[in-house]
Amino acid sequence: MFRIAIVLSVVAATALFPASGNAADPIEIKLASATSVDNSGLLAVILPVFTKASGVTVHVMALGTGQALDTARRGDADLVLVHDPEAEQKFLDEGHGTDRQQIAWNDFIVVGPDTDPTGQGQP
Repeated sequence: MFRIAIVLSVVAATALFPASGNAADPIEIKLASATSVDNSGLLAVILPVFTKASGVTVHVMALGTGQALDTARRGDADLVLVHDPEAEQKFLDEGHGTDRQQIAWNDFIVVGPDTDPTGQGQP
């Protein structure tokens, strides 16, 4: 959670200097996020804290990873939060992004007896 807030803070810091130069304008950014991140409830918890601390409002577009990257490719998102390292690297290699940061990862742990009582596993 802390690293996501840092990533959002960095984006917010760059957004503090809008092209219009008018600091009185409300600051808003668009986040294209994988649906799983939004569905986890994480964004609902951290974004209000982020907005209160930074004054930056984040509009979330919960999409599939490919759709989120395509949205950013079109310039319709300021920040992407997805989970496909190869697609993310391709996105950067194409010149659509400037900095990829890994903020989370999955670990899969199989729990069970040493033997396979169902007989369906690998010998």
